[in-house]
Amino acid sequence: MKKYISIFMLVAAAVLGTACSSNDNELPEYAVGLNVVKAQTAFNVIGGTNEVKMASEPAQAYAQDAWLTVTKKAETLMLTAATNTSPQSRNTLLVIKSQQGDSITLNVQQEGITFGLPAGEDIFTDDKAVQKTLIATANVPVTYVTTGDWISVEQKGNEVGVKVTENTTGKARVGWVIAKAVGLVDSLKVVQASLADFVGEYKQTAKMRNADRTLSERTTDVRIEAAGTNKANFIVDNKYTWSVDFIPGKGFKMTNGKVVAKNEVQTGVYEYFISVIVADDFSKEHETAINGTQESILLSIDDTGNLVFKEAQKLASEQTFSSYGWNRFSDSKPVMGAYRGIGEVYVQPKLTRK
Repeated sequence: MKKYISIFMLVAAAVLGTACSSNDNELPEYAVGLNVVKAQTAFNVIGGTNEVKMASEPAQAYAQDAWLTVTKKAETLMLTAATNTSPQSRNTLLVIKSQQGDSITLNVQQEGITFGLPAGEDIFTDDKAVQKTLIATANVPVTYVTTGDWISVEQKGNEVGVKVTENTTGKARVGWVIAKAVGLVDSLKVVQASLADFVGEYKQTAKMRNADRTLSERTTDVRIEAAGTNKANFIVDNKYTWSVDFIPGKGFKMTNGKVVAKNEVQTGVYEYFISVIVADDFSKEHETAINGTQESILLSIDDTGNLVFKEAQKLASEQTFSSYGWNRFSDSKPVMGAYRGIGEVYVQPKLTRK
């Protein structure tokens, strides 16, 4: 009995010794192979190169997303990130593997960009000199330039001062303030124009109705006259006078429901021509015009300082309304019972200064 017990104890001791020897050789190797000594895993928006140092050289290391590249130099992993041009921060996983196939992951982050001129701060003004201060925060170096020497920019921290000199040219001026950073560009529009810059004679080209209700292109004479502070008369063929509003730096707002002319059809009885907004696809089959007193079109200042007709508000999902005309009424107000038919239309009109 003692003999068997002794043999059993010797066998158990041998097995235990083998197990301990195996653990001493393998577990420390796993731990050392994937042991992170130092990790720099946060990037600013510009990017650059950070390091992750391991206790010993790993077998493989890579990032799960392409914006981060990984270069292995012995036990040092070089992490390189490009500039993040998105306003959203981003992150990816750094995967590190040992010779035995085990792996660990580290989260790598990069902040998003803060850059750009404030939205909705375009400058529309009359011909007087003006100065405006904008708040434009950025976490990257920004360069500001302008497209004209009549506009100047000065940056002080997050404040951008824009100065516009007095306009004495007699014409509208259109320019831009441009911000540039890390390959990105943002801009702010500056328009300087007064009513006096547009008073004068024009030639208008538009599609007009023929006797058979078809359309053909014709020219008419247009004159713009000042009628008070930011009020004007838009006169067509010296016959129709449309009272319109001028918005400094933006152009003319032309509203329907305005009496532009009247004819005496018999003694004491008049027919009134009242402005309407007309669809750009106006045709014999689709004679679409909007009577009322609230709708309008815009005679806007384009990027070259010229006047162009534009839609003021979306009136129909599948049509554009940037044309105009007159409807005939037996009353000075555009009421349904007084409607007498279409007087004239100017479809897809274009103005050229004489």
